[in-house]
Amino acid sequence: MTPATTMDDATARAAVLRAADQVFYERGIAGTGMAEIRDVSGVSLRRLYVMYPSKGELTEAWLRDRHETWMAWFGDSVERLAADGRDPLLATFDAIAEWAAKPRYRGCAFVNTAAEPGEIDDRHRAVIAQHKRDLIAYLGTLARGAGHRRPKALAEAIAVLLDGAMVESAVLATDRPIAAARSAAQTVVAAHR
Repeated sequence: MTPATTMDDATARAAVLRAADQVFYERGIAGTGMAEIRDVSGVSLRRLYVMYPSKGELTEAWLRDRHETWMAWFGDSVERLAADGRDPLLATFDAIAEWAAKPRYRGCAFVNTAAEPGEIDDRHRAVIAQHKRDLIAYLGTLARGAGHRRPKALAEAIAVLLDGAMVESAVLATDRPIAAARSAAQTVVAAHR
């Protein structure tokens, strides 16, 4: 009996989502087959298709899981970085800079997935859009907590700068776009005090 056959459903599902996160993030949706998810997860192809009858269903589950995991990481990182008294909106760029310094950084998984129109459909686009709305809402909470004027407008501006920084830093393989976006954010934040 192989270890995969002894996995309970929750463990198997978690293994598949971890594998999807690794492989979809590194290679994209189009560049990944279900057999690769099987190989990385250790879950049989038969069981994988019982859990997720199509790659589209797995993609949706992965996007939802990635959203929860990423937002929790981001919030924890911003809180840790803002503990020294820096504006939490500027700490968001510092969190992104830490992430970009890690091996295999490819930018925002949601933007990357949105750039694969042949691989996604409306349900995927809805999850991606909700991720971006939730990010803006979180940034708005930070702006309100820091006492900034017009927190919604400020949050929307910071979100655009963050997305641009993530995309350019991945494309150019440098953290310079993150530093440039943080500098621009300082000006925007100061204008909303």
